[in-house]
Amino acid sequence: MRKIDYTKALTIGFLTPCYDFLQKLIGMGDVFYLDIASYIAPKNQAEILDVGTGTGNLAIAVKRKYPKVRIDAIDPDERVLKIADKKIKERKFGIKLKKAYAQQIPFGDNHFDFVVSSFAIHHIPRALRRQAFSEMKRVLKKKGIILIVDFGVPKNLFTKVFTYFLSFLEDVGLNRKNFIFNVLKETDFRDVKEVGSKFGIFSVYLGKK
Repeated sequence: MRKIDYTKALTIGFLTPCYDFLQKLIGMGDVFYLDIASYIAPKNQAEILDVGTGTGNLAIAVKRKYPKVRIDAIDPDERVLKIADKKIKERKFGIKLKKAYAQQIPFGDNHFDFVVSSFAIHHIPRALRRQAFSEMKRVLKKKGIILIVDFGVPKNLFTKVFTYFLSFLEDVGLNRKNFIFNVLKETDFRDVKEVGSKFGIFSVYLGKK
């Protein structure tokens, strides 16, 4: 696929090395991701796929919290994968990284117990987002769980204004209109819920195949 088929971390490619630093600066460090990981409760040896892993923050948090799970992680951006690979090797976590797109997941049907994704959906071109959700459902086992963290519906006036202006830099416009919740329902996930919100900006969604 062409590079146009995804948006780089922080939108502007040369800022990619600053991604982790900026996340920690705004309160999205290790504790933030461990909290996100707590929304799932995988059994030992559960198979988990992290879609749009970026620099590996959510995958690493899940492995820290549930050390006996097996994690594959995909992302189309080689630069962020190199950063993720370095972090994973430093921790000796054994997370398997693969260059791949959310809209074309290179795994068979009914493969994973959980599919997780953090801050990747708004980087997928709009025309391909529904296809990405269909792919995530395809690779999930029956009764498998999907966990999505991304920009959601703003919870107050300040966050409405903030995300409105942010939408000129990051493509979060659909998310502000409850796109993720709606597309999970449209893709026939069951028990779809918004189970959490961070800073009134980021939403946590769960669904079941």
